Amino acid sequence: MKLKLLSATILATISFNSSASDGAYWTDSYGNIVRSGWTNECIQTRTWTPEDYIEGCDGKPVDTAKSPSNSNEKSSSTAAAAAVVPAMTSAADSDGDGVADNADNCPDSPDDKPVDADGCTIVSVVLKGVNFESNSDELTSGSSVELDKAVSAMNKYGHLQIEIQAHSDSMGEAGYNQSLSDKRANSVRDYMISEGIAADRMVAKGYGESQPVADNGTRDGRSKNRRVELKIID
Repeated sequence: MKLKLLSATILATISFNSSASDGAYWTDSYGNIVRSGWTNECIQTRTWTPEDYIEGCDGKPVDTAKSPSNSNEKSSSTAAAAAVVPAMTSAADSDGDGVADNADNCPDSPDDKPVDADGCTIVSVVLKGVNFESNSDELTSGSSVELDKAVSAMNKYGHLQIEIQAHSDSMGEAGYNQSLSDKRANSVRDYMISEGIAADRMVAKGYGESQPVADNGTRDGRSKNRRVELKIID
């Protein structure tokens, strides 16, 4: 299985990308219409009607203006319409991860773990919208938006075990940064417990300034280093 480290807004989204079927045709995660590997015709959804016909995309169009004069003609017309609609109404997804085979870079990923847009199992995500008050472990009011998405993902994948990691920049004393990041990780855990996630599915751990991902010598780098990360451990 190919594993990818992903910085994303949400565990799914830990979610969890998939082919869309809201319109007349199935589309991949990039919005492109999915074609059949056998006929090269566009794959139609159950909502497709002859009015949705696209030249070069579908098979021979149905003549909707024809008015059969007897039951035999009516039956033939019905059969012709049925022939236009491919038997396969959903994009092939061999590993069942929600990403169509033609867009899946990890075709053997398990269907019980969240994947990214390429169909590869997510190992870790940064919750970019989760922030704290200055020098505090109190979550800002806007943090609930991203945390609620993480809660939804944990509910969807009810077997997942995660480590909640809090990281700091290098400003200030290292011991203080370590202590504060411990408290911040536990604040996130407490929030998720309050939203119904079982406590034994989550471990909270602060890493202080020990694992920077950017240059602490710049404001932008320090901002990136102050982060909350969710790491899937099982």
